[in-house]
Amino acid sequence: METRKLMKISELALHSGLPKSTIHYYLRQGLLHPPQKTGRTMAYFDSSHLARLSIIKRLRNDLRMPIIFLKQEIERLEAIGNRSDGENELQNASLEPQESRKKEIINAAIEVFSQKGYHNTKVNDITHKAGISIGTFYIHFKNKRDLFIDVVEEVFHHIVGDAARNIKGEQNLGKRLIIRGRTFFENYTRYMEILNQLRAEIASEENWPQEKLNRMYRALTGPVIKEVREAIELGIVRPNVDPELLAFSLTGLIEVMSFRIKLDEKYGIEDVLRFIGDFLVNGLVPEDQRGRWVLDEIL
Repeated sequence: METRKLMKISELALHSGLPKSTIHYYLRQGLLHPPQKTGRTMAYFDSSHLARLSIIKRLRNDLRMPIIFLKQEIERLEAIGNRSDGENELQNASLEPQESRKKEIINAAIEVFSQKGYHNTKVNDITHKAGISIGTFYIHFKNKRDLFIDVVEEVFHHIVGDAARNIKGEQNLGKRLIIRGRTFFENYTRYMEILNQLRAEIASEENWPQEKLNRMYRALTGPVIKEVREAIELGIVRPNVDPELLAFSLTGLIEVMSFRIKLDEKYGIEDVLRFIGDFLVNGLVPEDQRGRWVLDEIL
């Protein structure tokens, strides 16, 4: 590496447009690889750090992706970028069948757990559904509990990650909230039984169910909190509204409405979104700003 390409953190901050405190934070989170140390207090960065920060900025700004997803998404993008040489092609080809089979088992487990419940499901039920042998199951998972944790993680990524992808490029705040609501509703309806089972496991002596649930709700509400704060700053939402309480209220409201829709065919998702939209506009938006929230245009 040529000396002229090395940068101090102040230079990296200047070129990347990010404050030094943010760069330090990304280093602590493992999103940014360590710099080259030349002494106890002297460290140098290079173009690879600048490129990584550029990716992070795009994912944060364009997709509004929660911080917990950044590392995984960055690694995926960089893996795609590194597939140009033959050795990496072979490595990826050898790993792909195993990852594909594991994904098939998880998808089969989601269906079986949803139908029979976690405690009533046997490993045999899952292997039968996935069309694999017991031996193949234990290549990928230690036991049913290990699989259920991966199932919860898969559900978590769908519920939170799909919304980040679906709002890409949408600048209208109202439409972003509607997209988040619709995406959450669709995924919540699909995975409701898994989430109920996760809640039931909170009563156990293990800590991971509560940690997973807390993580999911924090990831769900985090982007909404940010957008509500933006709306307050723009004068679109009343200044005395608590962004965090509103974000959790909306999440809970969609969950309850999802349950109501499943009771019969009287209401659909569009009815629910229109009700929530009308509720928000008339309850939270100053009267002189309500013209910017035309439900027919947003929905």
